[in-house]
Amino acid sequence: MNRNYFTFFSASTLMMAFTFTVVVSSRPTNAAEGRTLARLFWQDDGEPSLRYGDLQKSASGWSLQSNPIEGFPSLDPAEQSLVQMQSDAGLVLLGIHDRADGSFGSGWVAIESGVVEEPHGDHSHWHFSDSPRVVKQAVDAEQGNPAHVYKYGDSFVMANDKLNGFTITSAVDLRSAKSPGQATSFHPGGNGHITLGVIPQQVAYATWIARDGDDCGRVDVVGLGTNGGKSYSFHCPTGGLHGATANSGKVFFAPTDGICWVNADQNVAQSSDSVHVHHLPLGNDANDQPLRTGAFENLDQLVLFTAGKGDDAKLCWIDASADAPVVSTLPIKLDEGESLSTPTAVKARAGVKMALLFRENRDTPEKDTLVFVDLDPNGDGSHEDAVIAKTIAIGRNQIAGHSGHHQVISLPRGREVAFTNPADGTVTIVSLSDFDKTTTINVGGKPTRLIAIGG
Repeated sequence: MNRNYFTFFSASTLMMAFTFTVVVSSRPTNAAEGRTLARLFWQDDGEPSLRYGDLQKSASGWSLQSNPIEGFPSLDPAEQSLVQMQSDAGLVLLGIHDRADGSFGSGWVAIESGVVEEPHGDHSHWHFSDSPRVVKQAVDAEQGNPAHVYKYGDSFVMANDKLNGFTITSAVDLRSAKSPGQATSFHPGGNGHITLGVIPQQVAYATWIARDGDDCGRVDVVGLGTNGGKSYSFHCPTGGLHGATANSGKVFFAPTDGICWVNADQNVAQSSDSVHVHHLPLGNDANDQPLRTGAFENLDQLVLFTAGKGDDAKLCWIDASADAPVVSTLPIKLDEGESLSTPTAVKARAGVKMALLFRENRDTPEKDTLVFVDLDPNGDGSHEDAVIAKTIAIGRNQIAGHSGHHQVISLPRGREVAFTNPADGTVTIVSLSDFDKTTTINVGGKPTRLIAIGG
């Protein structure tokens, strides 16, 4: 089906027409201010800590109050930082990294969201009466400085970089186990800055970061579940592997040149010599250097990622369900100093598939924008007609190293998205129906990574 898009207003017009700010009090407010759409959890990189609030909407507008998490560990902002987080079945898991290769205190924290789903056939009711609390945590000198946290199916998977391996757990295990150690299982595989593609209970693919030498391009294949104890390794044609994902029975990797993929060995029955590594080039830049990516996002059978800088920048996607996958692209040219974020996959109402990307500039963060890409404008199931549907002005980033980036998420029901503005201490809500009706809420601190539960 064809969809018409509203004319893009200037940033000043949009903000004057649709934006207002709610100043957050340090004291709790009456929970009955309005209808709760979702419970948001966001990382405050300034402390660092995890905060939460119930996003509510009433006749008078939107509200979101920042609250602490009961039992969340006190961290040293000079030595420790929060990394990726995931949620499943009402539970949030996040990683903690330190600047001493894991010897100061790294690990993970699992938080019960306090959100309860009550199914009613074709819909659910959500209850937000309980406050979030920490249910398990392991923050010490033995956790190997996790940096990447994934969710595959109902499994959480954490890369333990300094232990040359990875940890697997689940919401069920975290809730039922008597201790953190009993809730997790550790598996050797990968080296350096490890990335992972996982088929739950069957096989994991763990990358090595080496750019040269005998381990250049190495991927360890590790059996899980009934395949436990089976393993072998193979090599991609180039090294510097930083990025992996699994989709539609295939596993994709991000080396220094293009994309590599293999058919998932779900029974761990192959060997180093029998693996066929496929290579998909992404083109070369103005200096004739091969383009690459560093992270993937899945949307149904699509594997989304970005590549290139400046005039070479583009959104890319691969249909993983195809027998012979190819790379499709949409140019998104960047100004000098700008970078393009890893795309966030969003399903709006009526099944509309979108990719959302930030254009960020650490030197001029006041010029940051959010790009909405419609991946299938005519709704025919093909994505070759993907188009930029809208670009809007947003708040400021506060990038320092790997932290201080914006993050966007889809709110439950697919009607709105929420994103963080770290330098402004705010969270913005944008309607997916016209991309214009914006509410910006002051939550304080330096909000970055974001998750929504319920609704």
